[in-house]
Amino acid sequence: AVTAALEDTELERHLRLDRLWAALTASRLIVPVVAHALPGRGAPAREPRAEDPARAEDPARDAAALAVDLPDGRRALPVFTSAAAMTAWRPDVRPVPVDPRRAARLAVLETDRLWILDPGTRDLRLPRPAVVALADGRDWAPSWRNEPVQREIAARLGAVEGVAGVAFEPGADVELRIFVRVEVSGAAPAVAATMEACRRAMADPAWADLVDAVELCPLPERS
Repeated sequence: AVTAALEDTELERHLRLDRLWAALTASRLIVPVVAHALPGRGAPAREPRAEDPARAEDPARDAAALAVDLPDGRRALPVFTSAAAMTAWRPDVRPVPVDPRRAARLAVLETDRLWILDPGTRDLRLPRPAVVALADGRDWAPSWRNEPVQREIAARLGAVEGVAGVAFEPGADVELRIFVRVEVSGAAPAVAATMEACRRAMADPAWADLVDAVELCPLPERS
């Protein structure tokens, strides 16, 4: 089911993510850990960190040491759908099978609450709200169909001077596309000023667990 969702490239991005999410939550995944040398075979024994004894009992937590740096500066947990995909990424690591919720909790604790699925081949980044919801044991309600989240965004942007209305649709490359109708009597600089104020209004860390990347699209309206 996971493979079918990943390979159905004819689906729009948001529908594909919906299908993939349902498949992933009912599956098992793989996280990579470095294959350390055994004691007495050329390398000293690794001592578990004193501040985190649980690491010695949970080898999957070592996957965080292999977190992937994303272009935007954030770090994501590498998660794989198969051992072959993991080996294509790095042949020097070994697979640890995990429950998806466990992998999500690990991403929340050790990275920027993100998964990168099959890095090196698919490089698919799951939205942070999806990872956080899974870690919490909740269903993921994507922002493109999450009416309470959309109402909050509309209220916040509606308070910006010059904004006449807000509408939403799934993004082609981001989680949510937000159309902002701007009332302007001046030229392009007025639209730019209003849109910059909208960007500042959306730049709130509190939104991070509700909506991932957004695209703001101005729709100028002459008054």
